[in-house]
Amino acid sequence: MSALRAFEAAARHESFTAAADELGIQQPAVSRLIAELEHEIRVRLFERSRRSVILSPAGEIFHPAVKGGLDRIATGAVSAASAAEDRQVIVACGRATSHLFLMPRFGALRRTLGDDCDLQILTVDFDVLGRLGENEVDLVLGYDQTAGAPENRVELFAQAITPVCSPDFAGTHAEILARPVEEWGALPFLRLARSSSWATWHEWFDFSGYPLPRPRYVGIEDYVYLIEAAVAGEGLALGWRHLVDRYLDDGSLVAVTDGYIEFDRSCFARLTERGRQRPDARRCLDALGALVNPGARASGRARETC
Repeated sequence: MSALRAFEAAARHESFTAAADELGIQQPAVSRLIAELEHEIRVRLFERSRRSVILSPAGEIFHPAVKGGLDRIATGAVSAASAAEDRQVIVACGRATSHLFLMPRFGALRRTLGDDCDLQILTVDFDVLGRLGENEVDLVLGYDQTAGAPENRVELFAQAITPVCSPDFAGTHAEILARPVEEWGALPFLRLARSSSWATWHEWFDFSGYPLPRPRYVGIEDYVYLIEAAVAGEGLALGWRHLVDRYLDDGSLVAVTDGYIEFDRSCFARLTERGRQRPDARRCLDALGALVNPGARASGRARETC
């Protein structure tokens, strides 16, 4: 290919130097490539002089064939790239949803979609999700229960929370954790430092029926970092079902109460305008729904589930 491209450029410019400039290589490299091509097909393609190069009779025959072939290859490359883009599915979500929910299921999702589908995960700040254009991505994972028609979205999981901490933290503070929850106020409670649609400690105390113990809060900006702080033994955290499952499974976090408090707020995957036009995006939506079991839904107020 390099030799054919060098030949076509030199034939068009009638200059090895101009061909080298176009291809971004040195003039001797053009001369070498063309010499190798002439040796390969066993015919002289150029008549060379000190001042210029012109095509030989054989070169005149060969040039339109090479040009046509390179043009067809370029056209085919564009078509192939367009086809590959058609099979690309871009899923946008916040950092916590990406890191804690989607990535642990990424391999299973890719296997379901097959190798022909190019699955891309776009992780953005939670506040940016609502500002994404409908033609920028194919699916959005978020907590807006009114976004998208029912046939174009699936519920991934309800907000269900339970207090968690590291095994070492639980062991160190076993005496306090054995007391009624309203007496836990001496312990550090990790919470999100900025407001969001996520459930809070106040809501957990309210819906669980425990009096608020006036805890010592430690604010952390990002939920992923908050969970990592809990794993490191820095305090109690609210663990979301489906987000902390792997930490509970591998023992790096333990639940300190029985069951979850479930809220009437859920995480949804929805198709954007672009996604609704693409069969692979809808396949991805269906596959996401099949990968999780949202569990029983509460109505009205939050309720405790096991």
